[in-house]
Amino acid sequence: MFFVDKDHDDFIGETRGTKTQQGLFVTQHYSIENYLVSETAIATILTDCWGLDSSSDAIRIACQKFNQLQQDYRQVFLPWMAWLLATRRLGEKPNTNNINILILTLDINYQIRLNWQPDIFAHLGRVCNVNIQPDPRTINSTSRELEALPTKVWLRGKQELWCLIKFLNRLEEEVKTGKVKLKIRSPINIKNIVELLAPRLPCPSDLRDYLTNRLGSL
Repeated sequence: MFFVDKDHDDFIGETRGTKTQQGLFVTQHYSIENYLVSETAIATILTDCWGLDSSSDAIRIACQKFNQLQQDYRQVFLPWMAWLLATRRLGEKPNTNNINILILTLDINYQIRLNWQPDIFAHLGRVCNVNIQPDPRTINSTSRELEALPTKVWLRGKQELWCLIKFLNRLEEEVKTGKVKLKIRSPINIKNIVELLAPRLPCPSDLRDYLTNRLGSL
C-alpha cells in the first residue's frame, strides 16, 4: 500500500497518483496535514495537552474562535494559492519551502496577516525562485476558481498547521491572563504538532475506508 498527497496535481492536469487505486491512497485534501486541522483538534489539545476538563466552557469558546479564524485565513491565503497554481500552470516550479511560519502573524484580536515584502507577488516571485510570473488577470481568474471550492482542497496543510499553532499561542496568552489555570503537558510547535495530534484524532473516514477495503481484499 502506498500513500500520496494530492497537492494541486488535479488542477494542473497531472493524472499519475491523483486517484485512489487498489494499492494507492490519495488524499482528498491538498495533503494529509489538512486532516489534522479542525475544531476537534482544538478540543483535543485543550483536554489532552492543556489539561482542561472536557466539559469546560472554555473549550466551546475556543472552538468557536477557531472556526472564525478558519473562515478568515481562507481569504488571507487565497491570493497566495491562486498565484502558486497559476505559476505552476505556466510550467514553473515555485519553491514554497523558502517561506516559513514567520511570514504569519496573529494579533491580539485574532486577526491574521501575512507579512509580504514589499508586496505579495514581488515577494513570492523573489523568494520562490520563479522566472515567469502570471499576470494579474490570470491570478484573479484562478482566485475565483479556488474560491468556489472547499479550503482544504487547495490550501497547503502545512499552512493550516501554521494557523493552528499561531491560534494556540495566542489562546495560551489570553487564557493565562484569565482565571483558567493551565498545566500544559506538551508545548506545541511546528516540529511536534503532527506527532502530537495524529495519534489523538480519529482516522480520516476516506483513509479508514480505503484501509478497510484494501486489507479485506488481501
